[in-house]
Amino acid sequence: MAYPPPAYGPPMGQPPAAPQNGFGITGMVLGIVSIVTACCPYLGILLGGIGLVFGFLGKKKVSTGYANNNGVALAGIICSAIGLVLSIIILVALGSIDVDQLNKWVEEQQQIQQSGN
Repeated sequence: MAYPPPAYGPPMGQPPAAPQNGFGITGMVLGIVSIVTACCPYLGILLGGIGLVFGFLGKKKVSTGYANNNGVALAGIICSAIGLVLSIIILVALGSIDVDQLNKWVEEQQQIQQSGN
């Protein structure tokens, strides 16, 4: 009974490690959600800020070679920045509304409508 000859050659190394794309993906998802929740300014600011952190961490992983989703991490940074800026703008706009002045204007408009009927 003949056995096959042993295989000679360089030993096979370990397979390459899977890319660590979680930070970039998390940054993009949080960025998108921060844009959607910009109408709730505090939530949008929170999610936008966290999304920025994850986006930059994802870019760092790409630059060190541990991840391969450069575009996704960049999209996370951009979306998070947009959500953060929108939330701040809405927060400032809501804070600048004088509620008493708005109530007076609404009452005046109601009186004008009632007197016109």
